[in-house]
Amino acid sequence: MRAVKEIQAIQDQGSTGKIVSAPARFRQFLRDVRTEMHNVTWPKWLDVRATTVTVLITTFFFGFYLGTALDIPMAKFMQWVLQFGKRLVQ
Repeated sequence: MRAVKEIQAIQDQGSTGKIVSAPARFRQFLRDVRTEMHNVTWPKWLDVRATTVTVLITTFFFGFYLGTALDIPMAKFMQWVLQFGKRLVQ
């Protein structure tokens, strides 16, 4: 609610008031960020490591799957279409 009142006060000040109040607003922003950072629940190292390993395994799996199951057959299909088109033109 305080932020809404501050925004309304800044809008009422006009362009000169916005420039003059910029340093104070920036300091307030940094204070708010610091307060919020104290409320953050940071993950444990084991959780970070487990999710990183999961993401890496999943990425390699889907990369392999998309490369072998979709990309190679699609490339062969496109070669067939292009050769068929070339025969039609001749």
